[in-house]
Amino acid sequence: MLLHRIFAIRFFMACLLGALVAACGTSSSSSPPESTVKDFYKAIADNRIDNAMALVLIEDVKDNELTAAQQIMLGMLFSEIEKDGGLKSIDTKVITQEGDVAVVEVTLTFGNGEKWNAGKSVLVKKDGHWKIQFI
Repeated sequence: MLLHRIFAIRFFMACLLGALVAACGTSSSSSPPESTVKDFYKAIADNRIDNAMALVLIEDVKDNELTAAQQIMLGMLFSEIEKDGGLKSIDTKVITQEGDVAVVEVTLTFGNGEKWNAGKSVLVKKDGHWKIQFI
């Protein structure tokens, strides 16, 4: 069961990397990049998909091009988090930050005590707001 969950989450993240669309951010320009990452995962855990999408940056993709796929993928991650007892904590560590680019490592702890290394998120500061960049 754990391997199935890990595969599903990794599949989700791989799909997310290629499918998310940019939207306007809500993080304050004075917020550190790890706050954006935490807000992203909190929004997914609370099933606030629009709030999560507002923290993502992908350039050259039309706003409504992949909306249905995004809703499905973020819903899958929400379901996985919910199955594991919710999101207990989000641990972040800034690996590098140079100018308007930062790399943040993320570990999620679920309500059932399981931990998952969600990998590294690349963030770009655009118009004064940190956005998660999916390449």
